[in-house]
Amino acid sequence: MDDFTLNLIVLAGAVLLAGLIFFLVRRSQARKEQEVMRMALEKGWKYEALREPLAWGLRLTATRWTLEAISRSSGKEAGPGSSDVSMQTTWYAAVPGSTLLIGERQSQVDLGGFGELLTRQVLERALGADAEGLNEIEVGSKAFHQKFMVWAQNPNDVRLSSAFQSILLNWKGHKPLIKRTSKGITVELRGVHLRAPAEINALVQLGELLL
Repeated sequence: MDDFTLNLIVLAGAVLLAGLIFFLVRRSQARKEQEVMRMALEKGWKYEALREPLAWGLRLTATRWTLEAISRSSGKEAGPGSSDVSMQTTWYAAVPGSTLLIGERQSQVDLGGFGELLTRQVLERALGADAEGLNEIEVGSKAFHQKFMVWAQNPNDVRLSSAFQSILLNWKGHKPLIKRTSKGITVELRGVHLRAPAEINALVQLGELLL
């Protein structure tokens, strides 16, 4: 067997393997989509498939909230080892209140005043004008406080149930970022496009516990 024939066989095998992987991925996504549609029907949620030239995903709508899981392409060619697709899943409810921010606790390095300045800049980028008067508070169990940070304008207005804490403590993968502002409540998963019904339902449960 000469090198040319061998290369053709290898190329054909690679094409077949890529085709098989693509088929399996698409079949898995289609199955999950059907399962989410069935879950939405059972729970009385409105299901919408989002299909745009550079964006795709789903939207679920209930009486008091909306959930969107979306992937977006920039339409530009990505460099080697990178992707032009950004993903985000967001649960939103138009229930405003005093500002509240809950996120995964980051590794703490004592930077003194500079560290405080950086923290304030991060809060302002996340919350805009609603970051005014925000302070970190200790709330919930010791385990919860060790893994998550809670910032609030009014500590007396913060109630985190044990069920809410349990969902966050047992969350796999990227942790949600939770915000309550004068515009409403959002629970964000940046860089994540949820597709599995169980994961979507967990995010919905987390959001509903804030209402």
